Amino acid sequence: MLSATWSNVAALLILACCQAANAATTQLPGLIREPFRLAVTLPDGTHADLEALLTRPDRPGRFPLALINHGLPRDPAAMLAAAPENYSGTSIVFAQHGYAAVVVNRRGFGRSSGPPDVSLGPCNDRNYPGAVRIWAADILASVTSLRQEPWADSDRVLLVGHSAGGFASLAAATHDPPGVVGIVDFAGGAGSNMPDFVCQPERLIGTIHGFGEAVRTPSLWIFAENDHFFGPALARRMFDAYTAAGAPAEFDAAPAFGRDGHLLVYAAAPAPWWPRVASFLDQLHLPTSLVVDLPPPADLPIPPGLDARGTDDFASYVTSRSYEKAFAIDPHGHYGRVFGLRTTEDAEAAALAHCKQHAWTCSMYAIDNTLVTGGEAKP
Repeated sequence: MLSATWSNVAALLILACCQAANAATTQLPGLIREPFRLAVTLPDGTHADLEALLTRPDRPGRFPLALINHGLPRDPAAMLAAAPENYSGTSIVFAQHGYAAVVVNRRGFGRSSGPPDVSLGPCNDRNYPGAVRIWAADILASVTSLRQEPWADSDRVLLVGHSAGGFASLAAATHDPPGVVGIVDFAGGAGSNMPDFVCQPERLIGTIHGFGEAVRTPSLWIFAENDHFFGPALARRMFDAYTAAGAPAEFDAAPAFGRDGHLLVYAAAPAPWWPRVASFLDQLHLPTSLVVDLPPPADLPIPPGLDARGTDDFASYVTSRSYEKAFAIDPHGHYGRVFGLRTTEDAEAAALAHCKQHAWTCSMYAIDNTLVTGGEAKP
């Protein structure tokens, strides 16, 4: 009995992504979560319209900006399904500590304008510099636009990147963008087209060495021991090449996390990564104190019939703050589990569609952290 994963529900999410566009976003006490469109001007003077999600404290004032940059899925179809809400859990942690956290979909992802921003080339002839220039251009343009928002402290900008987003954040920093004071790189890299394999790693390392020659913004690199995109040996080689070129950086070898440590940034609770990030932020004189203390997610009863893996998956579902999410079950213990869609309606549709794909007769069990009874959500 397997839950829905990002790879095997990509096609389903493409169908779901266009439903319920105007449905309400899950709100949490003391925070504002707000989808919006970000108009940007790219370095070449052209314009783009990017999909974004803001999470910030529900109070007046300007907050340090944490720009969260997403990765690059192995399955190209998942690019069209990508939603900023994928990083809701990470955004909420930063917002709880006084940040305006913004996830921006780069061009070609989700509902952002433009063609897909994938130009890595074939596995035997990787063009890492060419691809990352495109990704970095979107980050630089986003920084410029976001610094003008009334809730953003334009002089305290943190680039937070995951996977290709971490790689691109380092590339963006070579331009010394105004206001950017630090980088948090969760498992940054590119070119992994299957578990524990990277196309032309020497080219990747060489590209990162080139970044290190130009970047003087401090960065923190976090790689889990069981990362199956960029394993510990490669992560260390990339870091060593970067710092040998002169860039200031710190490396955190995080313990193994789940089935693939590359997904550490999605951790249901921030304990595996926030303390280390907070220590780095302290060095940058950025806030680390909790300003919005959220109540724990509702402790839902375990659905009947789940096996050990299903029980674990349900536990991670309950504790996850990657809204909008849904859990569907059938009488035999099969289930569909999805996180981080644009709306709860999208999440419900995707969880049920996963079941239908496997010929399971499922009904909704939970939407976000609310039980569903008789077709209606019940607290």
